[in-house]
Amino acid sequence: MISPPQRGNSAGKDSTFTIDSTGVAEFSTTINSVASRIKMNDALYMPQLQSNLISVSKLVGKGMTVAFERETARVKRPDKVTILVAVKRGELYIVAADNIVNGTSEVNTFQTKRKAMTFEVWHRRLGHADAKTIMGMINSGLVDSLEVTEPTELKALYEDCIYGTYTTHPFHDSTATETDPLERIYIDIWGPASILLAGGSKYFMLIIDGATSYRTVYFLSSKSVDAMLGTFKDFHCQAERQIGRKLKRVQVDIGREWANASWNQYAKEAGIVLDFTTPYAHQQNGKAERSMRTLLDMACTMLADSRLP
Repeated sequence: MISPPQRGNSAGKDSTFTIDSTGVAEFSTTINSVASRIKMNDALYMPQLQSNLISVSKLVGKGMTVAFERETARVKRPDKVTILVAVKRGELYIVAADNIVNGTSEVNTFQTKRKAMTFEVWHRRLGHADAKTIMGMINSGLVDSLEVTEPTELKALYEDCIYGTYTTHPFHDSTATETDPLERIYIDIWGPASILLAGGSKYFMLIIDGATSYRTVYFLSSKSVDAMLGTFKDFHCQAERQIGRKLKRVQVDIGREWANASWNQYAKEAGIVLDFTTPYAHQQNGKAERSMRTLLDMACTMLADSRLP
């Protein structure tokens, strides 16, 4: 032990640390798959520092050569044998070390200075944590070096905190439900598939009746307006002829494949009302979304059971 303890200066302005004792530091490291034991004499024990540091100037003073490359730093003995290799991580060079006596499992080449910060700065550093949470950490001493200057409270509620933690309210389905077939249908499209579907298709269009939940699936080779509108025309003609009722409303997402002049013109000619969802509110097309999820889950399960890609 050093009595009284000596005081040293860190890289930070007006930042100091206490040297309690000196000794020998030993650790193991691996170079080219070969493990070796490293012993460093005259190591300084400074309990205030949270990392194990290696002084480049001390290594050079002992006759070693330190070569800094793009992603690594190598320490060589006078006989050119490499004894240490440090890998760059961010702005630091880290030596992978094991079994450090009285230390952690890594040796760093940089240490942040210990300095009290304002409560607002710690609030930002801790990911905009709640003020009560930070105060609890301070009072309980859960974090080393968490030193706060007065006042220990936030002056105001940050807009970024509200924006970053804001969530949407639960979306409740409309109370109005369809009672007659073709009163309203819901349409959604899926794709492109990573593997071509049957017949070379990459997409499929799902049409579900709101009253009966009857589903019809059409496979498409493209997502073009002409292909999708042509498929819908085939469905429209067949459904009205088979059921004997007129289609009244169509619910779709507000995407370019639906909200365009071709669809608007056909809906006007057929007397159909196109209902578009509100932007970023795909829940309004929930019947099609849920039915799509059910079909995909069934398809994935069958593929997995068949050992197919």
